[in-house]
Amino acid sequence: MNYKLRNAIQPRDIETCLEDILTLRGVEDIESFLNPTKDCELRPYDLENIELGATMLVNHLQKNSKICFIVDCDADGYTSSAILWNYIKAIYPDADLHFTVHDHKQHGLSDKIEWLTDVEQFDLVVCPDSASYDVEHHLRLQEVNTDVLCLDHHEQMFDEDGNPIISTASNTVVINNQLSPRYANKTLCGAGVVYKFCQVLDHIFGISQAGNYIDLVSLGLIADVMKRTTSETNYLMMKGLQNIKNGGLIALIEAQSFSLKDKASYPYLGLTPIDIAFYIAPLINAITRVGTIKEKETMFYAFIEPNRVVQSTKRGAKEGDTETAAGQTARVGANAKNRQNKIKEKALDLIDFKIQKDDLLQNNIIVVEIDDEDNIPQELSGLVAMAVVTKYHKPCLIARRNSKDVLQGSMRSDSNFAELPNFKEFLENSNYFNFVAGHNAAAGYSIDAQKLNSFLNYSNTTLSEESFKSCYLVDFIFKSQDQDLIPIGMKLAGHPEYFGNGIDEINVVIEGIELSNILIMGADKSSIKISYGGVDYVKFKDLDFIEKISQNRTKKLTVYGKFVLNEWAGRKTLQCLFTDYELSGDEDKYAF
Repeated sequence: MNYKLRNAIQPRDIETCLEDILTLRGVEDIESFLNPTKDCELRPYDLENIELGATMLVNHLQKNSKICFIVDCDADGYTSSAILWNYIKAIYPDADLHFTVHDHKQHGLSDKIEWLTDVEQFDLVVCPDSASYDVEHHLRLQEVNTDVLCLDHHEQMFDEDGNPIISTASNTVVINNQLSPRYANKTLCGAGVVYKFCQVLDHIFGISQAGNYIDLVSLGLIADVMKRTTSETNYLMMKGLQNIKNGGLIALIEAQSFSLKDKASYPYLGLTPIDIAFYIAPLINAITRVGTIKEKETMFYAFIEPNRVVQSTKRGAKEGDTETAAGQTARVGANAKNRQNKIKEKALDLIDFKIQKDDLLQNNIIVVEIDDEDNIPQELSGLVAMAVVTKYHKPCLIARRNSKDVLQGSMRSDSNFAELPNFKEFLENSNYFNFVAGHNAAAGYSIDAQKLNSFLNYSNTTLSEESFKSCYLVDFIFKSQDQDLIPIGMKLAGHPEYFGNGIDEINVVIEGIELSNILIMGADKSSIKISYGGVDYVKFKDLDFIEKISQNRTKKLTVYGKFVLNEWAGRKTLQCLFTDYELSGDEDKYAF
């Protein structure tokens, strides 16, 4: 097991260790982060074109115009559309609103433009979380006298000559925090931009309605992995989790009662960004990836009309059997996630075949090109790429070739690779890619097919096997008998709500644990608890580890994991949930 300190120092002061960690994570204003208030919010009027867009929408509402929402194909798209839809219906209940969802993982207007211009025409098309740079489609809609309102957050895009793409259509208003120099917060997602837009509408109408949808703002921010190191984003996340009202979101949360326990019951206290990221967002994403059009439409209804009666799709349901949109979505989300996993496993078998047949492991970076006949949904490219990384311990690019001989797709890596913690930066610095957009270890990309071999040669020369040696970056390395282990562990474990969305959880290594007090747990006896020095070290679902421990009771254990608090009968004790380990004497130890 290979590990090293994430920072040059270990914050070992019991009183300040938590604040010190947050500072090291990039939180600039500790006080506002720990105690966020409405003062953290920025002026909505600093968003470019926001008054113009609000005026456009109000004029259309007053004329009872026919308005269509383009619901983008991810959690941010659904929440941002639902926020504005619910806001409008609260003020104009008879507003003539319509919506459409995407068949696959398209974004913006590209797959809808023919329908919008030739089949079904509207007075206004609203594009939450998308379409800032669909300039050709803006002009097409202008030709049929349709206005366009974009409420977006995606970064500036450029044309082939390097010029910024800016819509010049007179029918189009683009409101985008990335394109607003005066708006300092660039970590708002589409739901956040829509929320600020609703605040301007509040001013126009003289009401206070926007705050009623802050739970959907929080869901969008968390699911879209917006960094909460910015005070405003952190405030909106936490305020939203403390005010869960939307019926669709409630149904999703309550369906996770096994995992979330008492947090899944009204008033849903204690929910954290990590809870939403692990248990709620994946259900929404699964429906957007592998759900039917009907399931996607029902999910949007879950957020705008949660009690809407729909035909039941339960096993054995007959024509006329009904359920609510919210209830169906909560159930279908779990089914879609299982269906997604099965499709992913089948896709991975095909990817494995291609890797072996084409000898792709000879390269330091695995690039797999897939075709339409491979029948691998585009929506699962990222999940499949991550599975390849996990199996082969190398970065992976899943590629599709378009009509212009350009390879596009999803890249994944592992931030624990010793010499390659930021794969996105590596790709960008190679100068072979047209763009790489996303996060350090998960992003979309584009590269001309003719440049691929040169890039692979570059990566084979630049990187080595050592680059991909797993190296855990940890905040603390404790000896099991350190006197400050328990007090620091209790302090760090006491605030799980501080972590997630750009503020990584605290990981630790604890060395020298004696194997004297062991309890095998679970109905299938596959989990284990090792108690030593006042700390319980817990590993779930690992029969191999249990067998190894039984054969090496005289050795000492080193673990990699995180602290949690266990509460029983009003008493709190410290646990370390560990995911990796080594026994003293193992030959694969590389600690430094």
